[in-house]
Amino acid sequence: MCIRCGRDVAVLVDGRLCPDCYLELYGLGRLPQKLVVTICPRCGSYRFQGRWYPPPGDGGIEDVVLLIAQASFKPAEHVEYYRVESVEVDYENERAILVVTGKLRGIQGEHRVTYTVALETKKQLCPACFQRAAGTPAAIVQIRGYDGRLSEEDRVAVEDMVQTMPGVVDAIISVEELREGIDYKMLDANLARHLAAKMRSQMAAMVKESHKVVGRRSDGKRFSRLTLSVRLPFFREGSLVDYNGSLAIVERIANGYVHIRRLGTRRQHRLTVEEAWKKLKKPDIEEHPVIVAAVELGWIHIQYLDGAYNYEELPRSRVKIEGRIEIGGEARLLQYNNTYYLLPKTKH
Repeated sequence: MCIRCGRDVAVLVDGRLCPDCYLELYGLGRLPQKLVVTICPRCGSYRFQGRWYPPPGDGGIEDVVLLIAQASFKPAEHVEYYRVESVEVDYENERAILVVTGKLRGIQGEHRVTYTVALETKKQLCPACFQRAAGTPAAIVQIRGYDGRLSEEDRVAVEDMVQTMPGVVDAIISVEELREGIDYKMLDANLARHLAAKMRSQMAAMVKESHKVVGRRSDGKRFSRLTLSVRLPFFREGSLVDYNGSLAIVERIANGYVHIRRLGTRRQHRLTVEEAWKKLKKPDIEEHPVIVAAVELGWIHIQYLDGAYNYEELPRSRVKIEGRIEIGGEARLLQYNNTYYLLPKTKH
């Protein structure tokens, strides 16, 4: 028997009240007397408990009120779970009407309770939009090529990487295309570091970090701007490099490592980015298109396809063969450090 209304029910909440009386007295819980919603008028982000969050859903105020109400709701003692199901904003009377659904412990089924709460809305630029409006970046990512100029191939690779990284495009205030490279001015220093780290991991870039004091806050504390200098190497996947005096090919760059293999061998060497910059050199290779006429035990017979079409016999001990070479077929003959390298013809 409910001690409040006297009705006989199968199960009492807390052994004293029927579900109806419990909900009349306590509801499913309580909300603050007023919900204060701060929204950025530019991007729809909202502020809650001192932090800014990205806009939910379509960025409407109802979505923001629902999230804040869900986080602010204090469930009653005997509520097993709850959820704010819907929100209706009454702009004229500056209030929000919310429907909360929940379950009481020991009681079958769910119950709904409607709450009406005073609502105050504020418009304030979020830090990202404020910086974008002021044109003041938190970080600059300076991307440069190995020899002072960024190749077109590297530019495309960098732009593709930027487009595929979540949040990076939205954090860019401006892009400055320079002869020697690209400067990205960004709102978020963490995303700038993430971009530089990915270029190090997947492109073997060398990254240097520096800070420059650019002003003072209202409380007198100085604030600085992060500059990330990103220098790309001369090599990329598929490049030929000098490794300890021999020609090698860069087979893969991933997870901060450069995987190389000497031409004519199967063994792969794994170098860190720092090791690769120290040990790999840009080779000056003499290359000729040739026809492989014959391969004997001690000699390889070739005919040059450039110049005077000279015929030459190369000592087998001085030739490294890479891949499958067909007798009578065209090939590439590389000469480097008194060693010949015979490679299959490049496919176009």
